[in-house]
Amino acid sequence: MEADGKGTRRARLWWLLVPGILLALTATLLPASTDAPRTSLRIGGDANYPPYHFLDSRGEADGFDVELSREIAADLGLEPVFELGDWGTTLERLEHGELDVVPMFWSAVREQRYGLTEPFLIRHHALFGHYETPTVSSLDALTNARVAVQSAGLAWEAMRELDRPGVILIETDNESETLGMAARGEVHYALAPTGIGYHTIQHDDLPGVVALSPPLLERKYVFAVRPGDPELVAAINASLARLRRSGVQNRLYVEWIGNPGAQGGPPPARRNIAIPALFALGAMAVAGLALLAWRRRRVPATHVAAPSQATTATADTRTFDAALAHPRLLAELSEAIASHQLAYALQPKIDLRSGRLLGAELLVRWDHPRLGPMAPDEFVPIAEQARTIGEMTLYLVRHGLAHCRGWPATGDRLHVSINVSANDLADPRLVDAIIDACEGDSPGLMLEITETEVMREPERVAEALPRLRSHGIGISVDDFGAGHSSLVNLRRLAPDELKIDRSFVHALLASHSDRAIVRATIHLGHELGASVAAEGIEDEATRTWLTQAGCDAGQGFWIGRPMPPAEFMELLRAQG
Repeated sequence: MEADGKGTRRARLWWLLVPGILLALTATLLPASTDAPRTSLRIGGDANYPPYHFLDSRGEADGFDVELSREIAADLGLEPVFELGDWGTTLERLEHGELDVVPMFWSAVREQRYGLTEPFLIRHHALFGHYETPTVSSLDALTNARVAVQSAGLAWEAMRELDRPGVILIETDNESETLGMAARGEVHYALAPTGIGYHTIQHDDLPGVVALSPPLLERKYVFAVRPGDPELVAAINASLARLRRSGVQNRLYVEWIGNPGAQGGPPPARRNIAIPALFALGAMAVAGLALLAWRRRRVPATHVAAPSQATTATADTRTFDAALAHPRLLAELSEAIASHQLAYALQPKIDLRSGRLLGAELLVRWDHPRLGPMAPDEFVPIAEQARTIGEMTLYLVRHGLAHCRGWPATGDRLHVSINVSANDLADPRLVDAIIDACEGDSPGLMLEITETEVMREPERVAEALPRLRSHGIGISVDDFGAGHSSLVNLRRLAPDELKIDRSFVHALLASHSDRAIVRATIHLGHELGASVAAEGIEDEATRTWLTQAGCDAGQGFWIGRPMPPAEFMELLRAQG
């Protein structure tokens, strides 16, 4: 009886425990309820990836991505939790759902593996090495070289896909170490993001290490979200849009990326010389450019006729008359835009190292029904003064991109450059319209910002730049030195390209001061993470000097005069 009684009590106890056991098993085997409110945002990254994300001297997360993530978390009402470490481990943790978001480059493989947000930056890589190492026009041109890359990074993915014979891949734990190996002569090249490269050269004091290629591997920079969480992707996209509109994202960009002195946090004492030296170099370049521009403006200006004009005998008089007829000419210009009467020419732009076409600058042309063919400097300043230049800009963007969509594929990343007044970028409606015009399959668009006037609303211009960049639109500072160029404006614009004005190029072989200023400008542009282009190249000797000085791109009459769009298309077909 006692045994039977104990068995009965055991059975009753067992049935009392079953529901709890089943509940525990269910909680273990099934995912947590998605109804539970999210309270924190777990953010991963590389512990050594300045100035984007890194651990500072106190072991705390810092950098552009970190601050942007902190703003996103605050915007979403979440507590940011940063967990930076080894990059390979970070990717594994994100894939397993142990992290919520990680900033990274877009790639097709990553798009299949994670949820990706809309891009918030466009970034590039470059091959870095000692200045005596041969330059390389593209990754395909690499032969018999040792190339350092970060393991599991975008450069690592690209080089593995390339699989060039004779090219040996050397993997490191972080991007900065790839530059260190190049500095020590352990590899020929380091393939690293340009921002990381220039930051490391400056902050790690790597003399003799320079960029040996044009910008490569243009990629969108995004937040990768753990798999199976589309709601978080949508929430971060909405937050990024709000931060762009409020100017917060651009403020952080200027603070961390557009301002070399702020990158990587407070610099150690041994680096105190490098940062002032950079600003002294920039100040010398800008001051020299301003001085020469002032001196040249004191010389009486002469009108330069458009190539289609038969004579310049009455050009100065006609320009004067056009200025007097300002309201009438402005009305006629608006009518020409509305009726699609404005035309344009394309001036070729090449990579100075390889000689291959990079694209072209679009130059407006107006065959006036009453005054005949007019050069841009006869009517563009009038439109600028009347603040209707945005109407013309949008017209050219739309027509130029429509034509460029028919460019033949050459295997190169082509772009069309179109001039835009800096002040017009303060108009959010114009910015929206330019972005809309770039939707779909089209070549890259580079907006060449002219500084013919003092920037009236620099804060609103600054707000527009990240929005444009997030849609793949590059920013170039045109005619650098001929307008209101300054270090303040360079920091605000954080350009992708710095374009040296022709007045400092055409006589540089005979002018020591011009050569010194052009060298300083090239170095300044590269330190700011921008490519550098030169206008006004009119002979082979000038091109050779600029190439040896490290200038990336160029245009001018020796390379090609402005030509009809159909003629430029033939050049592209010949390049193949």
